Amino acid sequence: MITGYVVGGLLVLVLVPYLLYRMTFLLNTLYSLEIISNPVLRWIIIGILLSIGIYFAIRSLVFQNTIGKGGPVEIGKIKISPKTEHLVVTGPYKYTRNPMLFGTFSIYLAFALFLNAVNAVLLVCAFVVFMLTVVVPKEEKRLVQDFGEEYIAYRKKVSLFFPWIQKNKQNN
Repeated sequence: MITGYVVGGLLVLVLVPYLLYRMTFLLNTLYSLEIISNPVLRWIIIGILLSIGIYFAIRSLVFQNTIGKGGPVEIGKIKISPKTEHLVVTGPYKYTRNPMLFGTFSIYLAFALFLNAVNAVLLVCAFVVFMLTVVVPKEEKRLVQDFGEEYIAYRKKVSLFFPWIQKNKQNN
């Protein structure tokens, strides 16, 4: 399990940002557009995004491990942790079904603003769209298999991605 977290951490915290940096650099040779010219404002926004991202990413891991008794099963084909034994619907999971992805998005968006390039923001958005359309549906299929009606009811109440966009809570 420790090896899985180290490999997963390196992928998320080192490889993806490095690829984002390299691809932004290559795309900026073709076309470059600055996002925020005021450095103070840019650093304030970066700080806010990093704070939000770190909060959601770390808290989601803590809740998965302590309440769910497991974690994100795999990244690609690399098994990171034991499968979650209990459905987690509290903490950051009360606001979004994918707090780890939302936290990662916020961190990557902060990095894109650090690079101050529209190309970087577009790459981050493309990454999140890929995750939401390819990876998340597979995870949700597994969660329905593992937790059945409990997950289906949770899915009806809680936003897929953005915490501040909550679904109508009619059946409460």
